[in-house]
Amino acid sequence: MKYGHLTLKIFLMIVLNDIGDTISQALMKQGLIATGISSVGMGNIAEFLSRGVSSPILWLGILAHILNFFIWIIIIYKIDLSIAMPVGSFSYILVPIAAMIFFHDRIEPLRWLGIAFIMLGIYFVSKSKSSVDGRPGHG
Repeated sequence: MKYGHLTLKIFLMIVLNDIGDTISQALMKQGLIATGISSVGMGNIAEFLSRGVSSPILWLGILAHILNFFIWIIIIYKIDLSIAMPVGSFSYILVPIAAMIFFHDRIEPLRWLGIAFIMLGIYFVSKSKSSVDGRPGHG
């Protein structure tokens, strides 16, 4: 099967996928916070699960995750997985930002440095060409 190269349309689909992933992660986190259980262990796992299953916010996050799955299937059908995965790493940037805004997480400087390296890697991968038939840039 021949795969295409990273076009603007596919790149935007990957960004949409990463935004959807960030939204689904935030919704699931909020849904679990809404259970009111601060610590999960063997003694309260059943209560945690029953409260989690009854959380509409958690289910909304799961639905967003499922919809995101179908976007991802389209993406990896159209381009090489070795291109899609690194370029699809924007969620490594978006999730910490969302966590800071919505959950007041504190992001340490060393983590920001790691995020900067991820951004640099995304840039390099997005500039590379896919090789399908042995000829660089064809596909």
